[in-house]
Amino acid sequence: MTVQQHGYGDPGFRQDLRAEFDRFMAQQKQRFDPENCLRIDFHCHDHNSDVPDELWGRILRLPETWLKTKKLVKVLEQNGSSVVTVTNHNNARSCWQLQEKGVDVLVGCEFTCFFPEYDLFIHVLTYGFTREQEAVLNQKRQNIYDFLRYAALYDIPVILPHPLYLYSRNDHIDLCLFEKLAVMFWRFEGLNGQRDLWQSVLTLNWIQSLTPERIRECAQKHNLDPTEFGVDPDQPKVVTGGSDDHTGIFAGLCGSQLYVPNLQKRLKTEAASDLALEALRNGQIAPFGTVGENQKLNIALLDYFSQVATKLKDPGLLRILLHRGSTWDKMGCFVVANLFLEMQKHKKTMKFFSFIHDALQGKKPRRFLKWQAAKDYKFCIIQLEKIAESRRNRPEEFVDTVNDSIGELFNHLNRLIAKRIRKALDKHQGASLKDFSTEELTRKLEIPSQLTSLFLGDGKRQDNMSNVNLAEALDSLSFPVLISTVLAGSTLASTRVLYQNRDLLNRFACQLGKNQHSRRALYLTDTLLDKNGVSTSLSGKLKEIKRTDLPIDFLICHPEAVPEPHLHIVQPVADIDLHPFGEQTLQVPDVMEIARIFYEGGYDRIVCSTEGPMALVALFLQQMFNVPSYFFMHTDWIDFITHATNLNQHERDRVRRMMRALYNRFDGVFVLNREHRDWLTGHEMQLPAEKVLLTAHHTAPRDLRVQPARKSELIPGANDKTPVLFIACRLSREKGIFDLPEIVRQARLSVPELRIVIAGSGPAGAELQKAMPDAVLLGWQTPEQLASLYLGLDLFVFPSRFDTFGNVLLEALTHGMPAVAYNCKGPKDIIENGQSGYLVEDIEGMAEAIVGFFGNRDGRTGMVENARQRAARFQAEPIMRQFLVDLGLEYPEQAHAEVTVA
Repeated sequence: MTVQQHGYGDPGFRQDLRAEFDRFMAQQKQRFDPENCLRIDFHCHDHNSDVPDELWGRILRLPETWLKTKKLVKVLEQNGSSVVTVTNHNNARSCWQLQEKGVDVLVGCEFTCFFPEYDLFIHVLTYGFTREQEAVLNQKRQNIYDFLRYAALYDIPVILPHPLYLYSRNDHIDLCLFEKLAVMFWRFEGLNGQRDLWQSVLTLNWIQSLTPERIRECAQKHNLDPTEFGVDPDQPKVVTGGSDDHTGIFAGLCGSQLYVPNLQKRLKTEAASDLALEALRNGQIAPFGTVGENQKLNIALLDYFSQVATKLKDPGLLRILLHRGSTWDKMGCFVVANLFLEMQKHKKTMKFFSFIHDALQGKKPRRFLKWQAAKDYKFCIIQLEKIAESRRNRPEEFVDTVNDSIGELFNHLNRLIAKRIRKALDKHQGASLKDFSTEELTRKLEIPSQLTSLFLGDGKRQDNMSNVNLAEALDSLSFPVLISTVLAGSTLASTRVLYQNRDLLNRFACQLGKNQHSRRALYLTDTLLDKNGVSTSLSGKLKEIKRTDLPIDFLICHPEAVPEPHLHIVQPVADIDLHPFGEQTLQVPDVMEIARIFYEGGYDRIVCSTEGPMALVALFLQQMFNVPSYFFMHTDWIDFITHATNLNQHERDRVRRMMRALYNRFDGVFVLNREHRDWLTGHEMQLPAEKVLLTAHHTAPRDLRVQPARKSELIPGANDKTPVLFIACRLSREKGIFDLPEIVRQARLSVPELRIVIAGSGPAGAELQKAMPDAVLLGWQTPEQLASLYLGLDLFVFPSRFDTFGNVLLEALTHGMPAVAYNCKGPKDIIENGQSGYLVEDIEGMAEAIVGFFGNRDGRTGMVENARQRAARFQAEPIMRQFLVDLGLEYPEQAHAEVTVA
């Protein structure tokens, strides 16, 4: 059977949503004669939305927008609105002010109403009320039932905006809420310009499912009378549209067509606002416009943050401390306030933020600015010019242009940051990263608590970063770091806003029986094509994912790799040379590109395998998309620094605390042995037991075409009967390889003809050859070469106490080569002592096991067969099945069958 493999996520999920949405909008376009329709944006804000619902905005004393009423009205008219309304939060000041100036306006407001039994707030768009009624509505909004009953009594039309976006302190909203909303509202905002496609289509399908029978059923269940709320169950629900604009960029581009018979004639004697109110009361409405996924909201937040940077005033420490909110909220606001207030000290940065705001409004930077700008920043000015030009002359391309420019700006600035960090390191005492030992880097992973020491330096040599003058270092980094932080922050925040209630969306889609989000994991790793054990195990996992077409795709950052099924490649924006610490160059990925891949690929969870840049990317995606994230722990770094460095206990504890902080940020941590699981859940790491998941690597099928290696071709003077040990690993001290000389010396006292073959490369290779001059060092071997060695040699010796699993042990057993290893961590979960190999405590025990193995010729045959049988228990199917279950994914039923790539 031939199966076409996916390999690049599930783009069909969003394609299907788009097709559904486009069909609905095409139907709405045909409903009314445009000549008899008014156009209105039912949902937009200006500077009188000055008390935000978001807690952080209130703590920091930030309005939702600084947009002037006059500018909003101008944009609405430019974009075709024939009726104007302004729906600020909990006040209609802008509407009253416009009326006082003689402007025809439909009075509107977005009231925040409390739903008592669910401990949440919902917004209600409300129109056509008087000043006196506004005061009463503000009193009654403390209870949504009282509010809606009052509005119905006085025929004040209301709309429920963005029904799936709620303000709640309740993390698990009862879906019965939506049964009540179906009874209490007749008009629903099915098209909100700032929501994403998934929420919009879910909302539309839910509204269309609300039949008269369903509404009566819900009314009876919750003992509600729909007529008290002005709802007639026999009338179809009304769908409206609005831009939800706060910046003046998108106002009027999404909205509603209001059908008014004989419109042109009636406009001669009646105000457009009165006709709009009539159509609104009658439900003669059809939405128009498009949703912009997270892109529109990203632009809006970038514009907002740019203004925050220039307009934020010090909120005051006491205000932050005494305000309602969690400790995390207060700490976050303190950090944000200090970040933006620090920015205001940098004139270049402030000017650039003002240029961003101007460009988003269609105003180009001054012509001579590009020539004044430093070489490193000319690129930034060019991007702003692109944005402004698109806003003014190509509005249909504006959203894509801005988001493309944000990505290019972000990458340019990150490359500049990396360049300047290298320069600063080289300048600091003439050193670069590769000149620092592991011990020195670990000791410098500390920040002084005294702020003067941090920013000014104290002139004293300490085991932290205080001997580096950060003020001097930040002077060259301040502009690119601050700008890139805001760019990343706006992207993260815009998507987080859309998906902060992802759990609700998932449960809602499940109950609705439509538009369930695709369930697929994106697997991030810093190493896949390198020469190390982690790469080998991950390559094996990827191969199995390809073979069975599992709902997981890998993503790596690599300058030369080529994409293939189930493997995404992103180009690095910078690299870090790690050759002093391992044979690898750490690539810094383009986080914006990875976020795009995650979004478009329909992924809904993350796995990460390495503690490098990809771990930070995983946490960024976790926060951005509000998805579960998992860490697959390959390396015990505490063991590594214990065996490979001279760090003392205090310095090792510093690393342990960093690891604990990192692992605690993930929803689950996969481990490869029971000892590691117990350590992570013990007093040192204190991870919850339910978060630590035991897994294993699986065996790869033996290649029957590989022939056993001939001892005589590897070892001078050897023959088929010569006893030969074999080891394959990275040649570094933490692997225990310097136990080998003494192990072999002691074993040769009883087996004098014993020889050893060593495969692998690493920093200790030359030293090991010097210590064992008669050993055969082969260097790095391909999988086929290793298989030949496993088949042709006798006993695998593994003196590492560092490995969390030991893939090479499993490979040896698969090919019928028994193994001897220390009784610790990974090996004791693989080897059955005395059957498939030996588990020993020390060098002497290992030498004795080797002697016993070669001294018992009859027992060796049985141990070879036992090794193969033990390896057979590490089959891919059950291990990968459980892995998917732990990730919350389903293992495809056809996955056990052989799959041929088309």
